[in-house]
Amino acid sequence: MYRDILVHIDTSPACKERLSVALKVAKAQNAHLTGLFLLPYPEIPRFMEVQITEEVMAQQREAMAETAQSARTDFETTCKEAGIAFSWNQTSCAVSEIAETAAMYARHHDLTVMGQYNPDSVDPCSASEMPDKVILTSGAPVLVVPYVGKFDTIGDRIMVAWKPYREAVRAVNDSMAFLENAKSALVLCADPNKGARDTLPVPGVDIAERLGRHGIKVHKETMNASGISVGDLLLSRAADESIDLIVCGAYGRPRLRELMMGGVTYHLLRHMTVPVLMSH
Repeated sequence: MYRDILVHIDTSPACKERLSVALKVAKAQNAHLTGLFLLPYPEIPRFMEVQITEEVMAQQREAMAETAQSARTDFETTCKEAGIAFSWNQTSCAVSEIAETAAMYARHHDLTVMGQYNPDSVDPCSASEMPDKVILTSGAPVLVVPYVGKFDTIGDRIMVAWKPYREAVRAVNDSMAFLENAKSALVLCADPNKGARDTLPVPGVDIAERLGRHGIKVHKETMNASGISVGDLLLSRAADESIDLIVCGAYGRPRLRELMMGGVTYHLLRHMTVPVLMSH
């Protein structure tokens, strides 16, 4: 069970639905929910410092504090109405450190709920590296909620994007709290022989059988992506089966200040239509 859940709170319009999803999960798991609000402060080049007065800086800090207080009030009111135990964490950090700071907080929780990156967002509390960097560096599962859509259920009908890789195994283990309460689960292995790292057959080993022993109602499909990408195949089957949660290993690694994301991982993070739980 998830007993301690973190949700990233920002000022974007999508935050309301993200919090709604986090509350649904917290209520189902009887969990404590912590809201995380990151206040970015601008990194001003030295040559510009003399051009910005202390009055201007004070006005910016005051505006940020008001924004944070408004977000906290909304969060606490919503949690009280839902009957969920909650707490609030708020911290300031440089714009370039937002993702790293979020990852640090994620390491201290069972599950972190974050929003899909919206390239059109002007919200100063988000960053282009989120949620990607948090997924790759936190060591903990991250539930990513699309910035478009309304999600009335979460985890009733689950799809597991499966290959016998370390990342996929970690994602399945991290999502057991969802899987064991699901009405149904589809294990989908797309392009099973393409680029496989572990191709040796292991007699008698089947992930669907393992999940079945946990009392999970599961069926398994193996499909080849013909004419479309594996990411599109997963999203297409998710729509066909009315899936409300995809469980997927996150493939990639942080390299210096860049993120090297796997093709399917990158596609799902950019084009998701339902919440996706990822582990690295």
